[in-house]
Amino acid sequence: MGTVRTTRGKELVGRINSVYPPEVGATAACIVTEERTFTETTGAGTYSATVAVPAGATLLDIMVNAVALWNTTTSAALTVGDAGDADGYFVGVDLKATDLLAGESISFALAGGKAGAYIANSQVSPRYAAAARTITGAVITVGAAGTLGRTRMTVMYSYPQTTLAATKA
Repeated sequence: MGTVRTTRGKELVGRINSVYPPEVGATAACIVTEERTFTETTGAGTYSATVAVPAGATLLDIMVNAVALWNTTTSAALTVGDAGDADGYFVGVDLKATDLLAGESISFALAGGKAGAYIANSQVSPRYAAAARTITGAVITVGAAGTLGRTRMTVMYSYPQTTLAATKA
């Protein structure tokens, strides 16, 4: 049993079985959820947000939630990917309308017709990576107006406590 004091001063008492951020040689397994927010401001531009996923972690899901529609003059499109493919997870998600309305979300299981190459088939690839990687979400807006858009990108991954090799009988 252990005690953890939260940032709001409350104490949580119970079994502590995760460490964040995961450190080399950490003895505790964890599931990590990191969220990035995109908030529209006036003027065309590119909004970019990244999540560093450590070596040896397995990507569980990426969820994109539309909080409020973007109202830029021309377009607002989201992509999510990594260094290997900038839109490998989600491609060309229209944040103004049609693809992702306020209150809706997309994920690996329900990509809303916007699946990138990594999830376009019947499997998600790559989930596990021996090397560290960075998941990047980008929103590109065209048009001078717009201040209403709000979108959240949540990246979930697991970091193992131990990895044991299977035995052959």
